[in-house]
Amino acid sequence: MLRWISKSGTFIQFIIFTLLLALLWVPAIVSPRQPVITPQDGPLYTLLADGLMHSPFLSVALAVILIAIQAFLLNNVYRSNGFFGRDNLLPAIILMLAYSWSSDYQTLHAILPATLFVIIALHSIMRMYGQHAAYQQLFVASFATGLAALFYIPLAYLLLMLWFTLITYRVSSWREYAVSIIGYALPFIYYLSWLFWNDNLIAGLIKLSESAYHLVIPARISLINTIWLSVSAFMLLVAMIAVLNNMNDKLISLRRRSWVLFNFSLTALIATLLTGWPILTANYIFVIPLSFFITGSFILIKRSFWFEMLALAYFLLFAGMRIYVYLY
Repeated sequence: MLRWISKSGTFIQFIIFTLLLALLWVPAIVSPRQPVITPQDGPLYTLLADGLMHSPFLSVALAVILIAIQAFLLNNVYRSNGFFGRDNLLPAIILMLAYSWSSDYQTLHAILPATLFVIIALHSIMRMYGQHAAYQQLFVASFATGLAALFYIPLAYLLLMLWFTLITYRVSSWREYAVSIIGYALPFIYYLSWLFWNDNLIAGLIKLSESAYHLVIPARISLINTIWLSVSAFMLLVAMIAVLNNMNDKLISLRRRSWVLFNFSLTALIATLLTGWPILTANYIFVIPLSFFITGSFILIKRSFWFEMLALAYFLLFAGMRIYVYLY
């Protein structure tokens, strides 16, 4: 079924995407919620959320728009880097579903605007492979990463993802690392300058430090959320191992670029552990590699029957969970 969807043509997949988006988000639009506020929110998101706090409908509408933009933008990143076919929208469908898994989070969240810049960073770091002195792509990636962190502070650790990727690309020159630091630091320099201008530098630095490093035991969550997150982690791990192992038989450029998603997942895990990231929120940042590895597990692998059945069971679980939450 999933393989049929991936080969059914762009128009049919777009219709499926639109129908699922409407089915999952119309209830949220009818009964809109205020933006989600967490202690890890960055200053840019705080400004945005404050402006929408009295307009829940606009908050939900903006969330839907951001999800749709991210879905097709990320799908285009995969396509332009040669991973999937031109008419395959399955990564966009998976990303949209993964962002819609919890009705409690069907409104604006700091991850949503931040992920736009994360996708730009991923695209830039993938495109720099094979290019000599690709300082421009690296600067864009690091600058976008810094902006993402100002929307959601734990994403500051994604600088490690850039460095891990440079190691994967076997870049040993100090210039690339220097460029990454400069590009990454620029948004923070502007932010700290604004804090200094408004005489809030000390308070701002305390906020950044507390959000960037806060080792705590994650709070307990409900049984149904525990099941969903556990199954999601299992799906990501199995699909990641299968795809990365299969990539050994692919072109070296595809292999190296696919490892960017592994580096991204590893860095997200580090950020989750070091920042006391609420586990339900942390699920959102793993959506990007999840969309890639699930799609790749039955698109890039020749004998993918069992992977397709596993992915189908995963989405049936998603449907059952949403029905259960809606009824109870």
